[in-house]
Amino acid sequence: MKDGKTTPGFQDAGAKALRANFRVIERREWWLWVTAAIITLLLTAALASFLLPNLSSASDFHALYVLPQAVRGLVALVFLFDLYTIYQHLQIHRIRRQLIEREELFHLISENAADMIAVVDLEGRRIFNSLSYQRILGYSPEELQDSSGFAQIHPEDRERVKNAAEEARQTGAGTILEYRFRHQNGDWMVLESVASVIRNERGEPEKLVIVNRDITERKKAQEALSRSEGSFRALVEGAPHGIYRATMTGQFLEVNPALQRMLGYETVGELFNADLATQVFRNSADYERMNKLLAESNVMNDIELEWKQRNGEPIVVRCSGHRVDGKDGGPDYFEVFAEDVTERRTLERQLRMAQKMEAIGRLSGGIAHDFNNLLGVIIGYSGVLKKSLDKNQPTYEFATEIEKAGQRAASLTRQLLAFSRQQVLSPSVLSLNSLVSDMEKMLPRLLGEDINVSLSLDPGLGNVKADQSQIEQVIMNLAVNARDAMPSGGELLIQTTNMEVDHAFTRDHPGSKVGSYVMLAITDSGTGMSAETIAHIFEPFFTTKKVGEGTGLGLATVYGVVKQSNGYIWVDSAPGKGSTFQIYLPRYLDAEQGPVAKPKSEAREKPQGSEMILLVEDADPLRKLAQAFLESNGFRVLSASNGEAALDIAVHHSGVFHLLLTDVVMPGMNGRVLAEQLSMRQPGLKVLFMSGYTDTFIAGHGVLQEGTNLLHKPFTEEVLISKVREVLDGARRALTDSKAELDHSGSSSRSRR
Repeated sequence: MKDGKTTPGFQDAGAKALRANFRVIERREWWLWVTAAIITLLLTAALASFLLPNLSSASDFHALYVLPQAVRGLVALVFLFDLYTIYQHLQIHRIRRQLIEREELFHLISENAADMIAVVDLEGRRIFNSLSYQRILGYSPEELQDSSGFAQIHPEDRERVKNAAEEARQTGAGTILEYRFRHQNGDWMVLESVASVIRNERGEPEKLVIVNRDITERKKAQEALSRSEGSFRALVEGAPHGIYRATMTGQFLEVNPALQRMLGYETVGELFNADLATQVFRNSADYERMNKLLAESNVMNDIELEWKQRNGEPIVVRCSGHRVDGKDGGPDYFEVFAEDVTERRTLERQLRMAQKMEAIGRLSGGIAHDFNNLLGVIIGYSGVLKKSLDKNQPTYEFATEIEKAGQRAASLTRQLLAFSRQQVLSPSVLSLNSLVSDMEKMLPRLLGEDINVSLSLDPGLGNVKADQSQIEQVIMNLAVNARDAMPSGGELLIQTTNMEVDHAFTRDHPGSKVGSYVMLAITDSGTGMSAETIAHIFEPFFTTKKVGEGTGLGLATVYGVVKQSNGYIWVDSAPGKGSTFQIYLPRYLDAEQGPVAKPKSEAREKPQGSEMILLVEDADPLRKLAQAFLESNGFRVLSASNGEAALDIAVHHSGVFHLLLTDVVMPGMNGRVLAEQLSMRQPGLKVLFMSGYTDTFIAGHGVLQEGTNLLHKPFTEEVLISKVREVLDGARRALTDSKAELDHSGSSSRSRR
């Protein structure tokens, strides 16, 4: 025996020993038969001798007739007995051979059976053990014979086996039982056992026949399969994407929790009752298309389909799967992996929209630069023309209309710049409550008497840091947009509140960021908008109004201002249910600085001057106009068309310049570089930049850098002179304050001495 297994010769040892014993018995019986036959023959011969004639004796009747007849009868009787004896021995031989054959068959079955067969008495003592025990468990029959039937059973299973044996004795039928049995080498093996009762002639239990089967490898395979299934199930149930198995008729067979969450069902059982074609697919045509694809090609990869959640909310799902055929070769069911790409597609649309709006914004900024120069010339010379005309002349009205048209064009340009986020902002700390309250009286006149304006302001509202004029423009544009959506009148509600934006909010509102915000909401009871309209409302020149009734820049301006203020805007609307625009501006958390009030304008005389100004502007008409404005108000002006020419003038000018008035964007040297070079030649030189839009040379992220003065294009004569005077006077005030501080410092020093 090697490794607990017996060789074929060893397996046949029992059968050979049985045959050898049978031959010994058979040989002895044959010797007995031969001896009996010889004795019988001798006896028969002795009897037959009486039949021979006796010559010496006298013949009589008995000797001649009676005795021979008796002897012949006796011989016949002996002969019949011999025949019967031979027949009996042949029958015994035949029966014994049948028993031997059955015994051999039993030994062959018990020795070659895969199962282990044992017979034990009611006390557990072993009566018979098949050689399978030695082959499987390594125990010889002698080793098992000397041990109890429970000795090798695992201690934890022993009581359970005893109870099962007792139950088998009582009921006469055993149950299938699994328990651990110790191998001869000390390893524990798992056996599957069933017991049957052998009863005596009185019907009482006498023995137990136990059939054991080694299921160790099967248990290991089952455990490995169970672990594999558990791992696979954990993988499926923990997958971030939906996985399901469904029949070709649309009935779910298996689903994972991700699919349940994706479709918004509370329980898996509820999802099992849903019909795939009508309750999951938004369009039944998509379901038919998927079925047709699987029927023709057996697989599908990355197919985008429209599904709907339990509440009817549409989602976009990217599906991959394959068909599984049944035994008959026909389609049985299909397995599909579904990924919810709704948010991704939304972000892609927003990215495309942002890229498109960014491209339009760049184009708008480029156009605005040149357009503002042209508008400055038109507005400026129309003002000059008006001054030279009498108000009663018809041409005065013409000049006025030219000026108005220029101002309207300038307003459109400002809206384009606001949309493209290229305006220069002047942010200050604001209270939206105060700003909305100040505008409350003006809004009814703007909107009309048939629109009721109401406010719902949070008294604990935080402050924001933004450009006040731009936020006012946002409220005005949204109010006008609401008025146009309520042609028969309605309700306009303006609300403010503090908001804490968390990750859950950002998931539902793509584009928003986590943080503390002040929310401004404007709600109307108008006609509302469809989802298709909402997708385009912030695009410049997009409008739902008739031709000539709107520019399509109102909401684009709102979008640009909010984005430039680091805010976020959200629209909630549906046809017939009105619209709500929610604007989220970052809350200003510096408690030391309160809201800044708008400065009150004070009436003063027209500013004049006599200082020397270096004017640099690459647009000839605008340069000539600005020079005319300055000289007409007493200023001395030297002008140049670019930075290099301005430096040349400065080199040959014997005096000093009190102010550098320069455009920002010019061919060659820009205005900022020019100002730096002239400041090195003349320290303390005041600089006033002219520009129509934000530029990295003068403003970072649209906010004017500290100490930088800017004149917005287009400008009028009054605005130009006022701004020049303000910059020049600001220099004098700073110098006066500096001298006063030095004088105060000197006097304090003397007093200490």
